[in-house]
Amino acid sequence: MTQTQTQEKSQNLTRICRVENGIAWITMDRPDKANAVSTALLTDILEALDAAEATPGVSAVVFAGEGRHFCAGADLSEFLAEGASAFRRLLNVFREVCIRFETSPHPIIAMAQGATRAGGLELMLCCDAVVADEGATLGDAHMLRNLLPGGGNSVRLPRTIGHQRAKWMILSGQSIPAAQAKDWGIVTRCAAPGKLRDETLGVVADLTVGHRDTIVRAKSLLVAAGALGFEEALENEIVQLERHAESPVLKESLAGFLRG
Repeated sequence: MTQTQTQEKSQNLTRICRVENGIAWITMDRPDKANAVSTALLTDILEALDAAEATPGVSAVVFAGEGRHFCAGADLSEFLAEGASAFRRLLNVFREVCIRFETSPHPIIAMAQGATRAGGLELMLCCDAVVADEGATLGDAHMLRNLLPGGGNSVRLPRTIGHQRAKWMILSGQSIPAAQAKDWGIVTRCAAPGKLRDETLGVVADLTVGHRDTIVRAKSLLVAAGALGFEEALENEIVQLERHAESPVLKESLAGFLRG
């Protein structure tokens, strides 16, 4: 492979985002703090997602953490330095990141190793799939610092694993191993040692069979299902399909199917 071909397959979009073979890798880069997210890092994640979504040829985003751990949660030093106002500032940006993950036209796959705690779990729950090293552990952990969830764990965690399990995770602050997180529905796949990237690429392949327009509409249905009542969600499903019926993507797909 020539140097030019290598550059075409891999390019940096932002400080924390690079594209390789159609996959945007967004990597939290504070390994010395176990990738605890600051307001600045969250802003970098939004910038990286903007760049990934605007780059032709990108089909998926892998969200990762540099070093030994995925993410320890929010950077508490901001709160200690500035008080209550820092909670609102950081969590407003945090919520924007979560919503962008849930509504992105690309599948967002979390790739986790080591510890995932508090805000790290909240970010993970907004991803479309999670691949975790079999030695990874996950926990809410807010209670261990007499904190409360602020990035969505009291809302998304019960919807993912059930009310009783969520109460145990939040009130105990305890962490669970990746295999248990898979049984409970947080983790999509566990990876054997040295296979985390390979397993992640496998999940990327699973989630990129559809066209970008179809994926974003499907993701919007899933978000709405958690926000609307049962009857409203069923009606919304039909309404969105009616709108999608006018899409050239669907028309071409159905024509190809009928041609055999």
